[in-house]
Amino acid sequence: MEVVNKVKVSRVIEILIFISVFINSYIFFRYPFEGYLHYLIFLGLIPVFMLKYGYPKYLIKIYIWFIVVGLVSVWSGIYPMFDFIKVFGGMFLTFTFYHYVLKYYQFNLLQLFSVYLKWSYIAAVIGIIQIVSFKVGFLYGYNFRWIFNKWGVFEGGVLGLRINSIFAEPSALAAVLAPAAYVAVYNLIHKKNFILSKIASITILITYVISSSSTAYLGLLVILVLVITTIKFRYLLISLGVGLFFLTTIYGVSDDFKSRVDSSIGLWVYQDYSIQNTNTSSFVLYNSFHVAIESVKEYPLFGTGIGSFESAFEKHSLTKNVEVIAYDFEFNTTDGNSLFIRMLVELGLVGIFIMLVLVVKGFIYLRTEDELIQYKIISQAILILLLLNLLRQGNYFLNGFPLFILMYYYNWKQYKKAVHVKSEKFKLNE
Repeated sequence: MEVVNKVKVSRVIEILIFISVFINSYIFFRYPFEGYLHYLIFLGLIPVFMLKYGYPKYLIKIYIWFIVVGLVSVWSGIYPMFDFIKVFGGMFLTFTFYHYVLKYYQFNLLQLFSVYLKWSYIAAVIGIIQIVSFKVGFLYGYNFRWIFNKWGVFEGGVLGLRINSIFAEPSALAAVLAPAAYVAVYNLIHKKNFILSKIASITILITYVISSSSTAYLGLLVILVLVITTIKFRYLLISLGVGLFFLTTIYGVSDDFKSRVDSSIGLWVYQDYSIQNTNTSSFVLYNSFHVAIESVKEYPLFGTGIGSFESAFEKHSLTKNVEVIAYDFEFNTTDGNSLFIRMLVELGLVGIFIMLVLVVKGFIYLRTEDELIQYKIISQAILILLLLNLLRQGNYFLNGFPLFILMYYYNWKQYKKAVHVKSEKFKLNE
């Protein structure tokens, strides 16, 4: 599908916008907070946008809730003021910036999504170059530490190297490229070329699979269910069967994936805290969920305020209980590696309810192919990213997450308007 009524934008500004989405593997400093490259972009462009568009009043109304809950918790001694300022400042900058991005593109979401897909294709190509370089022994082609200082080499996986391309780790690739993977699967199954060519779709899908990320594999399972069931709902069992066969195959060939599955079963089913289970990312999720449950028992409705997860971790983590964990280690103390868990602690049941309402209302399911198909594709593609972030990414702001939330919401609003216009035209033609 070609983008119609394209908005004329500055090439430089467009590049800066998508650098803020795709490049978070370089930081200027780590303390007192991590100074990412995108903060410079925000601070440089927000004043320009603000002079042109003014400040969005609806964001101010949203911020008031975070300010009230956060400051009440700070004054109650639940967590330090700096932690609130640090996270609220990040929220203020990112949501403000990405609101302006939508304004800059005049809410042409198809155009914006098309640019995102092109960047995803480039990232996927770099992923292919990475694995080829690894196989031939070209260090600078697969180890990008000479470019990015918050980036790692992850050996293992299906081909001996877990691909992360320009992202800090494979799970970040899995989250950011999830909408592109959805479009790739959609194109290949439906024999379409929605924005991406067949070659681009295959390339993105290959990189997504060889990332050897359990997050990516979960994303693919959900993608298969969504894409295949849009043909006919009775194919749900087929899509689940294909997905489970794929996961079973990966379980057999990837030691990393097998380790994560086994440790998850050991923790969630048997509460086995032996070192082989606790020294994995599975334990991070398990421990963070324990922290969230204990915290929400004390502060169920509104949570303890944004930025307070670290204090909740210090209070409730299983690693603080020597009777449970006999050795000292800590992972993801500030975000829990799951946005759902972090929101449960910091925003409470009310915050979770609002997020779930947004996810459910913004979901668009169409059984037939028609002129409104772009809304369904954008909705379902972004839904995968939202779900993966809620499950396995604990940062509110990295990799343009607020941009995708705003696109998801406005895509739903535009869809409702398009349906209304279509209905009115139908009535006039009767």
